Amino acid sequence: MFINPTYKIENKLFRQGFRNIAGLDEAGRGAWAGPIVASAVILPPKLKIIGLRDSKLLSPGRREALYVNIKKNAVGVGIGIVSEKIIDNQGIISATRQAFLQAIDGLVGQADYLLIDGIKIFDHNLPYEFFVNGDKKIMSISAASIIAKFTRDNILNEYHKQYPEYSFDKHKGYGTKLHQEKILQHGVCAIHRISFKPIAYIDSKCSTKNR
Repeated sequence: MFINPTYKIENKLFRQGFRNIAGLDEAGRGAWAGPIVASAVILPPKLKIIGLRDSKLLSPGRREALYVNIKKNAVGVGIGIVSEKIIDNQGIISATRQAFLQAIDGLVGQADYLLIDGIKIFDHNLPYEFFVNGDKKIMSISAASIIAKFTRDNILNEYHKQYPEYSFDKHKGYGTKLHQEKILQHGVCAIHRISFKPIAYIDSKCSTKNR
C-alpha cells in the first residue's frame, strides 16, 4: 500500500513562522558503483504535484515528468554529488554527509529549516530534523528524492556510454544479479566502489575464475 506524502510537517513549520523549508534526500548510498547524489528542494506552500511519492516507487517516465515539474515550480533546488573515489577514501557516511551539505549550499542561503531523510549524520547551523522514511511521508523530502534519483540515473546513463559492457543504463550501479554477472565477466572498472565488501568478494571470485 502506497503512502502519499503530505505537507503536514511543512504546514506546522509555516505556522511557526518558517517560510523556506527544504526537504533533503539522497540516491545511490547503497550502490556498488558511481557517486552518491543528494538534493535539497524548497517547495512553495501547498503546491499540488499529482503523483508525487518516494522516487523508488515511480517508473522512469513518471519520475522524469515529476522532475521537470519540480524544477519548474520549486522555490529552490540544490544538488550535491560526491564521487566513488571519495566514498572509497573517506567512507559512505562521510560522503553522504558531504553530499547533503553541498545540496544545502546549492540553495544559496534560501532555506530557513531543513527536513532530512534518514538518521542523523550531521549538524547544521540551520534548524533541522531527520526523518526515517521521510521520502514516503513528507512532500518536500519526496520531491528531493526525485531530483536526486533522476540526476544520479542520468550520470549512470552517461557512464554506460563509457563502459557499455557493464550495463549501467539498466541497473544504475546497484547490486543486481545482472551487475554481479557483469563484474564476474569483466572485473571492476574505474567507477566501482572497491571498498564495498560485495565488490571485493565478487572481484576476487572473478580473479580466481580467470586464473
